[in-house]
Amino acid sequence: MKENPALISAMTASISEVLETMFFMPLEFSEDAQFEDWWTGTPENVLVTRLTFNGPFSGTFYFFIPEELGRSLAANFMGEDEDAVKENHVTDTVKEIANMIVGGTFAKWDAKAVFDLGIPENTTFGEAEKHHGASENKVFIGITTLDDTLAAEMIMNS
Repeated sequence: MKENPALISAMTASISEVLETMFFMPLEFSEDAQFEDWWTGTPENVLVTRLTFNGPFSGTFYFFIPEELGRSLAANFMGEDEDAVKENHVTDTVKEIANMIVGGTFAKWDAKAVFDLGIPENTTFGEAEKHHGASENKVFIGITTLDDTLAAEMIMNS
């Protein structure tokens, strides 16, 4: 993996801005976390959002969040009880979080750079795992909250 301190700093700042500021989640970051061992649950219990991008560099961003935490964030975002939140509300909220993180990351990395962001979409842990293994040019950040573990990964095209 190529070291990219500016991108790592921009990603952590953007993640913090979105999750700590908008959702009042205390976070701790681990740049030393490894994709292979950060998630201890079953792959079916984690929501994965993928967002492609093109610009000064191109690639794919993945955001990983436990399903229960996604439901809680969606309820808070919508001002509803968790029982009233439907699955599409959860996935739409997680996609919007990913979109805000990526947009914020690139604005912080270089405010003058122009990136074309794709439409966030749901994907599977297995698909993200395959993409992770196929690239050496990536930034993976493990994120810990009070009760949960999340992650973000940016994989740059070769």
